[in-house]
Amino acid sequence: MALVTRFETPARLRDLPPGSSFYDEWHDEIDGLLGPGTSGAVPGSGFYNAATTDVTVAGERVLVWMGFPRELLTTQPAGRREAFRQGETRGDRAVVPAGMNTQVEYLEWFTSRNSAKKITRVTFTTETPEYWKALYRSRPDGARRVLELYRELLGNPAITAASLTTASGAYNPLNQWNTSRGIVHYIVDGPANTLEAALQLAAGAAGGSLVDDNYELDGLAATSADPRVVIDVKGLARRGFQVTAAEPIGIYIGGWDDTGFTKPDGSPAGDYWRVVRPVGATGPPALRLVYEVPAGEGFVVGDLSIGGRPIEFGGQIAEQLTVLVNGLAGSRA
Repeated sequence: MALVTRFETPARLRDLPPGSSFYDEWHDEIDGLLGPGTSGAVPGSGFYNAATTDVTVAGERVLVWMGFPRELLTTQPAGRREAFRQGETRGDRAVVPAGMNTQVEYLEWFTSRNSAKKITRVTFTTETPEYWKALYRSRPDGARRVLELYRELLGNPAITAASLTTASGAYNPLNQWNTSRGIVHYIVDGPANTLEAALQLAAGAAGGSLVDDNYELDGLAATSADPRVVIDVKGLARRGFQVTAAEPIGIYIGGWDDTGFTKPDGSPAGDYWRVVRPVGATGPPALRLVYEVPAGEGFVVGDLSIGGRPIEFGGQIAEQLTVLVNGLAGSRA
C-alpha cells in the first residue's frame, strides 16, 4: 500500500474550502498522534503510521461496540432504569464532580426536554475535541467557521464568539453550548473520550506484552470499547500483523436500530433518525446523529416506548447505537 500523503479529515468533512491550509494542518495533527509506530512482541507486528511506514494491507478489521456505558448496565444494583438515569451524566471533571462521568464509550449525547420534562430530541456525537481545536486554530477562517458551525448545529444564530472562548481568546471546549446547553463534540475526560486516547489504546495493545490467547488477558476496563480494541488488536499482533486506523481516521456512529420503538397508539415508530454530519449522509457511518419526532406527528420522543417501556432517558436510545473504528492489518512491505 502506498504511503498516505495526507490524512483525511473524519468522514472527509469539508468545513473549510478545499484549498485551505487546515487540511495540511490536520494531516500534521494525525501524523503526530500516530507517532513513529511501535514494535510488537511478535516479529513484524506493531502499530504503524501509514504516512511513514509502507505496509501491504491484508484486510480491514472493523471494531464495533455498544454506545451506552456497559458498566452501568452490568453493575447497577438498582436496575436498568437507574442505569439509564445515571447515563445522562456527561462532562469533564471541571464541570461535574470527579468520578461522575458516565458517557465513556466514545459516544456522548445531549437530551433536550420541553416544559413538561418530556424528551423532544436526543443528539449523539462521536466528534473529537482534537478536530474542533485544530479547526479553531486554523488561520484565517477557522475561528469564524467554528462559530458558524455552532450556530448551525444548535440552531441558534445568537451564539457569540465570546461565549466559545476563554478569557485569553482560546477555544474553550467546555463552553456552555457544548456542556449545559448543547453538544458539539466530546468533553468527557475520565476516561478520556478523545481520538488520541483511542489511538494510544490500539498502539498499546499492538506493542504491549504478548499473551497466548484472550483467556490470559487481565486488567481490561469494564467498558465495551476498551476490551473490544485490545482483544482484536492483540489477536492481530499475535499473528504478526502491523495494525493501524483506516482512512479517514475517526470514531464513528456505526449503526442505529429502532426495532421495538412504538408510537403512543402502539404502532411502530417512524424513521425519526437524522444524520447531521457528514452533511448529505442518510445512513451510517455518522459523526452527529439526531433522534427527533417531526412536529407534524403531534407527539414527542418522550411519548414513544421501546419494548413497551416509555422513553425517559436519552440512554435508552444510546443503547440502540453502535460505535466503530476502522482498522487495517498487514505486513511490512
